Amino acid sequence: MKKFKYRGYTAQAVEQTGTLEAENYSEAYAALGYQGITVVKLEPAGTNFFQAAENFYLKLKLGGQWKSIFFRELSVMLGVMTLHDSLKTLAGAAKNHPSEKILSEMVAAVGEGQSFAAALERYEIIFGGDAIQSVEIGERSGNLQDVTKSLAIQLERNYSTEKKVRGAMYYPAFVLLAAFAVTIILTNVTLPIFENFFAQQGGDLPLVTLILLRGGKFLTENFILIIIAALLTAVGCAWLVHESEAVKFFLDKLKFKFKLLREVELRNFFGRLSFLIESGITLDEAMKLCAAASKNLVVKKILSDIKFSVERGESLGSLVAKEKFPPLYVGLITTGEAGGELVNMLRQCESMADFEVEEILRTLPAKAEIFGTLLAGLIVATLVFAVMLPILDVSNLI
Repeated sequence: MKKFKYRGYTAQAVEQTGTLEAENYSEAYAALGYQGITVVKLEPAGTNFFQAAENFYLKLKLGGQWKSIFFRELSVMLGVMTLHDSLKTLAGAAKNHPSEKILSEMVAAVGEGQSFAAALERYEIIFGGDAIQSVEIGERSGNLQDVTKSLAIQLERNYSTEKKVRGAMYYPAFVLLAAFAVTIILTNVTLPIFENFFAQQGGDLPLVTLILLRGGKFLTENFILIIIAALLTAVGCAWLVHESEAVKFFLDKLKFKFKLLREVELRNFFGRLSFLIESGITLDEAMKLCAAASKNLVVKKILSDIKFSVERGESLGSLVAKEKFPPLYVGLITTGEAGGELVNMLRQCESMADFEVEEILRTLPAKAEIFGTLLAGLIVATLVFAVMLPILDVSNLI
């Protein structure tokens, strides 16, 4: 038996935390659901650090697109063969590939009678809790092929979004890197000449030049210590975010204020909710599953609050309006409820959120280029002043 730590809310919206023993995530979720607890966070009580590090390294080797390809291929194969045979075929095609170990273990686990969701839980850091939960729903409802197809589409869209955002950030990052290299050269080659000359003449360097010179020397002389301090700070911040719910909630709240991240969350929520309802799951249970699937604590809280209100008989349209969803989405959901077409309206909301995401991504490179250009101009102006001001002051010293 494994030990799990959990955090969730009762039907009376009272927060509950604690630990429980279960064979796997599926049983842990089921046990908490039986107790009437809506799970917000569920994780192993004692994580094997070396196993987690190995899985994280494996995730990096696989790349961001592998998951979507895996679920896409599995969806196609499930149309003509069993789950075990499908996984066996994929494992056979993955010889000498980083995914070979994962797929082989899945074949063995499913062959022993374990559920597919339980087999995926061994590599939760790779697949993610939301994907595992979706697979579990697909197995329970008998719609595993549709679930894997839906997962593939969602993962492809998320990967495309991340790739476009990274691409837009290349130019500003290159500008900063080039500025750093030029600054190091200036502070170690050019500016020391002015410093020596001004010292001989009994004059003072301009403030801008002096700041740049001293800052550059400090970076050069303490480069290794600065790198170590930066790494320790990064590790400390990562640990703090992982261990402190308050810090993570604050950061998630900041992220939710960015329109791109907010629309991505809404797109995933509408897509997941429409699929769950279409699969025959009740609205309150679907909201509970959507809350558990989201990684953003702010979104979890919003969806959990909606879930409790739905159980009390309130309409979804009025609840999303209270949570200040964009008016267009509120109108579609309200119309869908009134006309008995909620699933279709949720799909419309998903399409609209996807359109918003694509529109933001379309203009993002241009905005990043403008930002990079302004940043480059500021850095170049500073460097020019740092070099030119001493030259202009030379005439006053001679």
